[in-house]
Amino acid sequence: ELDLCNEEIVGKDNHQKLSIVYKNDDGEIIAGLLGGTYWGWLYVDRLWVHKDYRKKGIGKQLLEYAEDEGIKRGCEYCHLDTMSWQALGFYQKQKYIVKCEIENIPKGYSKYHLRAPLKTHYRFARMSFFLRFWPSGNQP
Repeated sequence: ELDLCNEEIVGKDNHQKLSIVYKNDDGEIIAGLLGGTYWGWLYVDRLWVHKDYRKKGIGKQLLEYAEDEGIKRGCEYCHLDTMSWQALGFYQKQKYIVKCEIENIPKGYSKYHLRAPLKTHYRFARMSFFLRFWPSGNQP
């Protein structure tokens, strides 16, 4: 019922899930991104990189790959959230802007909602990048 009401007002959301994994040379999953697209927006629900592989550009590559997929799906913007102890600085380096801060969730910390416009051109990465990335279900 709620979906029908929403569709009458703003149209179908055309929601599509997005799942990306990153494997090391041994085939172990060391990073991943979960999200989706709807109403012309990309949403990143989770972005995770194993602690031994952080600060090596993998998170940036995952986010760029998701953004490119969002562009392919017709999205113009991306939104996501993060906690104050997580990755706020990382997202700000990727040109994401804080649109809202909710303080004391949990007490003493904050939750941030961020957004960024997606570039209108595709980024092309090294071939090794594409050999390690694939949306789930499309694994080589």
